[in-house]
Amino acid sequence: MSLRSPAFIWTAVIVVLAGAAVLWFRNGHTGSDSVAASSQAPEAVPVTTVVARTGSVPRIIAGIGVVTPLQSVTLRPRIDGQVEEINFAEGDIVKAGDVLIRLDPRSLQATLDGARAKKAQDEALLGNARADLDRYAALADKKVVSSQDLDSKTSAVRQLEATVAADEASISSAETQLSYATIRAPIGGLTGFKTASVGSIVTQGATDGLLTITQLDPVGVVFVAPGDRFREIRGALKDGIADVEAIATDGSHVLARGKLTLMDNLVNASNGSIRLRANFDNGAGTLWPGLPVATRLTVANEKGVVVPDKALARGVDGLAAYVIGPDNKATRHKVTVSVTTDGMALVTAGLSDGQTIVFDGLGQIADGSTVHILGPGNTQPPADQAVAASGSAAAR
Repeated sequence: MSLRSPAFIWTAVIVVLAGAAVLWFRNGHTGSDSVAASSQAPEAVPVTTVVARTGSVPRIIAGIGVVTPLQSVTLRPRIDGQVEEINFAEGDIVKAGDVLIRLDPRSLQATLDGARAKKAQDEALLGNARADLDRYAALADKKVVSSQDLDSKTSAVRQLEATVAADEASISSAETQLSYATIRAPIGGLTGFKTASVGSIVTQGATDGLLTITQLDPVGVVFVAPGDRFREIRGALKDGIADVEAIATDGSHVLARGKLTLMDNLVNASNGSIRLRANFDNGAGTLWPGLPVATRLTVANEKGVVVPDKALARGVDGLAAYVIGPDNKATRHKVTVSVTTDGMALVTAGLSDGQTIVFDGLGQIADGSTVHILGPGNTQPPADQAVAASGSAAAR
């Protein structure tokens, strides 16, 4: 057949058209399948995750309190006198037994010296009376003196013995009075404002003290808690787990950590609260008498599965967690939480140790959603991933 013949030309045209039809059919069918496939396969939701770990979460009672010194003493003079020495400066830290103030002791010393002289005089008289008694006793044995004379000498000795005893009491009293001229610190602590100067006349009847000493270390915080929780508080106090944190009132930082030492013996009927006191080591001076503080009292340490509270979804049926399976699908688990503290929740039902749950991205997923876990090598995680990591570490 000639290449230029009409039959050959029509045959070639028919073959080309058939091939084009086959190619068009194949391309169209594949494209529609891709569209269908893409419409049927949902896009994976990017999320961050944390791992549920077995741990403990403290049960806390929050309150408000005031720093209160365990000891505070106002020094007042116990005798009248003139201030001769002041051995401290206002605001000094003093130790128990330190000499703070000396009063003029001369009149008191004179009284003491007179009492001692009187005793010496009476002791001399007593010695002479005893010698007379010994002589009269010997003469009475020989019937030289009467028994009445002997009894008289015996009575004289006893009177002088009583006089010497009274002299000793007078000396002790004078020594005590003289000791009051030296005013010492009864406790260690911080001195406040003084009300007397060298040369001032002070009296024991004055209402104002000479100065106040306040103990700063250790120091107490008196605060209140709901009275209906006294059983928890008493149990924690008995078990030795009643830790207390003193926190700045703006909640910015913890000032000190201490222990609960006292629970009041009654509940305030007017407001239903109970007073408590905790003791704190205060060597750094972070607590100051009269300072208001927020308090957090630990009454129990609950154990179970711990996760960040932010990793739990809220719904009409309560709390839930989305557990990530091996196929990267999120399954909704309803959970029960017993206590939440510092952003960590203790789950008592619904989760197990080691399960991976969604932390960030809860608002974009549902039960059965396919997820894409963000992390190293993947899309840059959101800022909350750092929070998730720290929360997981805390749960451990």
